[in-house]
Formats: sequence, structure tokens, C-alpha cells
Amino acid sequence: MKKVLTSILVILLMFNFIFCNYIVYAVTPTPGGGEEEMSQLEKAYVEPTDENIHNGELAADTEENGGDSTAKSAATGNNGIVIGILARAINYIAIQVDVLISHLANNPASGGLDDDEMFWFSIDKAVFNRVALFNINYFDTKDSYKVGDKEITADHNNLKIKENITTSYYICRIISLALSVIILIYIGIRMAISTVASDQAKYKKMLMGWVESIVILFVMPYIMSALFTFGESVTGIFYNIRNSLLGQKVPGSAIGEYGVFEETVRKQIFVKMYDCSGLNLALWSLIYWAILFNELRFLWLYLKRVLIVGFLLIISPIITITYSIDKVGDGKAQAFGLWMKEFILNVLIQPLHALLYLIFIFSANSIAMSSPLVGVALLFAMGQAERMVKVIFDMKGSVTLRGINKFMKKEG
Repeated sequence: MKKVLTSILVILLMFNFIFCNYIVYAVTPTPGGGEEEMSQLEKAYVEPTDENIHNGELAADTEENGGDSTAKSAATGNNGIVIGILARAINYIAIQVDVLISHLANNPASGGLDDDEMFWFSIDKAVFNRVALFNINYFDTKDSYKVGDKEITADHNNLKIKENITTSYYICRIISLALSVIILIYIGIRMAISTVASDQAKYKKMLMGWVESIVILFVMPYIMSALFTFGESVTGIFYNIRNSLLGQKVPGSAIGEYGVFEETVRKQIFVKMYDCSGLNLALWSLIYWAILFNELRFLWLYLKRVLIVGFLLIISPIITITYSIDKVGDGKAQAFGLWMKEFILNVLIQPLHALLYLIFIFSANSIAMSSPLVGVALLFAMGQAERMVKVIFDMKGSVTLRGINKFMKKEG
């Protein structure tokens, strides 16, 4: 990701250095009307009108001033027009992608949006569990669920996924019980025919492990349900904090207030993309692309999370069967330990993201109007903060779920 951003910046700098020649007009603004005069001068410089060109004003200026100023102005205007056209072409594709992922997240067939919800998909919706498609509580198949004090309508596709996952889980559980009986018979036979004390001790240890695995098999649904409930409760607490801060003034800021950064910047970007052209359009388009890229990262991460948690839930009975066999060697059940670590990480990654969003992004609304690039930088900083937390709690080696800063990479 760093290499991609660095390459984009280098290309833009080289393009501006080679093709764009800027002219500074030494004009002293008059009191009361200086800013208006300079804005008119800048507009006439960056965007020369067709009327001026056809009337020969640029040609007259060429004859009077040697042509240098007009040539540079025309070159800069042409380059700005080309960049603006390219930005608009890419924006057309970007907006189509934005609409597509927003429809995917909102799923109008499941009831559409609430009155206070924005149509566009946002990281704010994903991390605060307000995208019903990404709900991972497979033991909750009701038509709605709660996030803090808010009632969220369940997604039809999500309910279908839950139904298939839970059905597969109960089938695997029955198979695991049958395999457990076979393993018990095997252990009993080996204990009966063993005459060596070391072998008898080994199979007694395996029998104790078998008893533990059966207990874990029946207790496992309650453990998973408790983790789901805990994750939703913590996320709900952060969501209530978000709502209590929404619209309040940020301490130390005269005009800033807490708000949804993406909503604020999106409104500003769409207005600027409609009004601006040339280099200004390219700059605002770049901000829009950065936000959309971050949203795609979170969309992929949370969609993958739904499938991974479902897979971990399905194989959980099989993991308990290997418990007794795996524990015989060194007294540790590595498979069960790895499964538990992966499951906890996948469930609790959402409240972690919600906390990081509150810390890094929610207050960025106060600077969104003046410095949206700073807010976009904070979006990228969330990945680094998540990585630090995972290193501190020894979760960096996750196999199934990789962090948002490892988007589309193989290393975890």
C-alpha cells in the first residue's frame, strides 16, 4: 500500500513539474474587492473561455507581450482540461462501484434504509454493526437485532446464510458424536489388551482427554453464543457513545464538532466534483478514490469475516474430537487452541475497529471541511493501529482473518 501511494504521488509531482507551468501575478488587491478580483483572474487564467479564444484576445495578447504568458496559460489550461477529463472518466467507474457496494450493503429487498441512514456504504456502518449482511451472530435468526439502542432490520441473505451454517453445524455435531463413540470403543479396547504400564497410562490419559472433549462439545455452543453476545454488547456500547457525541463540539475546536467523517466529506466531494474542473477536480477526485478504497477494504474484510466465522462454527465439533488425540503427545491441544484463537479474533475484531474509529475518525469530522486529506490519512492510520493492538495481544499470526492494512496480501 505504501508503494502504491508513493508511486501515485511521484507520478503526480512529475506530471505537474513537466507539464504545468504556474504564473504568479503581482497584483495588489484593492480594499474590499481584492479577493473577488483575484478569483476572477484565476478563473480567467485556468479556464479561458471559448468566446475569448474566438474573439482573438489570446492572439492579441501574444502580439503585445511576446506570447510567453499566453502560451504558458494555454498550456496550463489544456493540461488541466485533460486531467479533468481523465478524473471524470475514472469518477464514472468509481461512482458505479460505490453504488454497487452500497446496494450490496443496504439490500433494499430486506426493507431498505431507515430515515436517518445514508444510502452510501461507509466504514461507520460496518464497524458499528449496522450492516445487517455482516451480522455474525449465527444463533440469532430473528427478523431484527439491536445495536445499542437502535433496532436493525435483519438482512434476508444474511438469514439464509445463518440457516445453512447452523444446519451444517448440527450435522457435523451428530457426526462428531458418532466418531466420539468409535474413539471411546477404541480407547476401551486398547486399555483392555494393554499389559505394559506405560501404555495403560497413555490410554488413561487419552480417556481423560476424551471426557474433556465431550464436555467441550456440549459446552461449545454456549461459549460461542457468549462470545457473540459479548462482541455485540461492546460494539453497542461504543455505538451509544458515538450517538451521544454526535453533533457535540470538539474540545479545543471553535467550529468543529463530532460527526460521521465519511458523510461530511462525501457531501463536500460531490458538490466539488460537480462544480470544479481541471486540477481542482482531480484533487477532490483523489480524495474520493482514497475513501472508496478504504471502504472496499472494510467491505472485503467484513464479508470475509461472515464466511470465516461460519466455517469456524461448522468445524468446531470436529475440532473437539481431535482434542483427546492431540493432547496425548505433549499434553496440549494445538488444534483446539488455534481454533479458539481464530474464533475470538474474528468475533472481537469488530468492537476493536469500533473503538479505533471513535478514537481516530469520529473527531476527524471537525477538520473534514477544511482538511479532508488529514481525515483520509487517519483512515489509513486505523490499519496501523489495529496492527499494533494485534501485536500487543499476540494476535498477529492470525491465519483466517488478516488486518485491513494487509488488504489482498498473503502475509498475516
